[in-house]
Amino acid sequence: MGTRRMSVGTAGEVVAARFLERRGVVIVDRNVRVGRDEIDLIARIDGRTVAVEVKTGLGPGTRPWENFDQEKNARIRRAADRLSIRRIDLIAVELRTEGAVVRWLPGVG
Repeated sequence: MGTRRMSVGTAGEVVAARFLERRGVVIVDRNVRVGRDEIDLIARIDGRTVAVEVKTGLGPGTRPWENFDQEKNARIRRAADRLSIRRIDLIAVELRTEGAVVRWLPGVG
């Protein structure tokens, strides 16, 4: 039987969730569809519900946070508003051979 490979985006979401959980954040849900939009992670941070967008790059220097543009911000904001979520955080994950580099940018949207 063959091994199923995880997509780069899915791998980034797994890394981001583990990163947050190690910091005491509770992941409430993953890949939440709201109409045509999607929120990667919904988390409880310091008693607040937060929508978390995850952007992933493969290799050093990929700067995945740069892919969080105005259009993506608007889509996440629309979905978050429909769920009465006020805060949007961004987790940028660079997947490297030697491990992952994670950057947490709170309150981006």
